[in-house]
Amino acid sequence: MKTLALVVAIAAVSSVQSDSTSIAGSWTARFDGRTFVTLELKTANGTITGGISMGNFEVDSQGAVRRADESPRALTAIFDVKLRASLLTFSRKDGDSTNRFEVRLLDGGDAELRFLFDDEDLEEFAADGIPTPKPIHLKKQ
Repeated sequence: MKTLALVVAIAAVSSVQSDSTSIAGSWTARFDGRTFVTLELKTANGTITGGISMGNFEVDSQGAVRRADESPRALTAIFDVKLRASLLTFSRKDGDSTNRFEVRLLDGGDAELRFLFDDEDLEEFAADGIPTPKPIHLKKQ
């Protein structure tokens, strides 16, 4: 029984190391020839760090990007980073607020960036007639 537990533990550690290695790198989203999201992720000793830069963008009535500005060159540091299998969650400060995100690795090496809004944000969007943004497709550079 101890051997089985050890094999399971090694498999779990190997999976996390593999996912953290595959998620590390430079990820971007483009719209109309402009990069409007840049996400830089690094791994060291099992810890993931990095930063994100996002240009202003608008979504259509379905939540898809319809207009986007170039992302600023300066990245904002991310924190509260957690990796579970192929799902990475993190936060970033935006003025006085904190934004939450998740990145899901997709088959084929791409990823999706999803905004994690709280109920208050969703209610405000609904009151203003703003649809919830769909996940943004990221490509690894």
